Amino acid sequence: MVDPEYALIRAIAAGDPQAFERLVERYQNPLCNFVYRYLGDRATAEDITQEVFMRVYRFAPRFAPKARVSSWVFQIARNLALNEIERRRRERVDQTAVNGESGYAAWRSPAAPASSDLEREVMGALRDLPENQRAALLLRVNEELSYREIGEILGLSVQSVESLLFRARQQLRASLGRRQGSRTFEPR
Repeated sequence: MVDPEYALIRAIAAGDPQAFERLVERYQNPLCNFVYRYLGDRATAEDITQEVFMRVYRFAPRFAPKARVSSWVFQIARNLALNEIERRRRERVDQTAVNGESGYAAWRSPAAPASSDLEREVMGALRDLPENQRAALLLRVNEELSYREIGEILGLSVQSVESLLFRARQQLRASLGRRQGSRTFEPR
């Protein structure tokens, strides 16, 4: 099956501004939401989303259709989010060395602004998941991507995605169960 969005990428590569606009309209909200939930920081998510589109525009002429366009776009977003996590980690290490801070709190990401206690708890539990588990779960639940598409984005087999999602759901359930006390939480 040929991805109909390949034509869109070819048009972008040829300099068609309307094609680029259509791509931005299609992916802007899903990408921003994905990165926000991945990092827990709305402003950074918006910046990274803009960077994704700049890279798509720049690399469209070299795009080789090995996977779906959506997989390529989300893979760029995930890689940029991972770069941001690493940048923050280095910054915390540098700041810790300067300030003499120690302990677990120095390694935690800043709390994301949330509109409710439950949302804060879910965002905290998501931040506690290993990177691949978090990405797989967000792509499945929020973007409703297939296991195959998630595998293309993460560079994993379908079986590995299934395993990641199983472990992510287990860990999220356990984490939220501890946070909620007796209430239970069931991620999709």
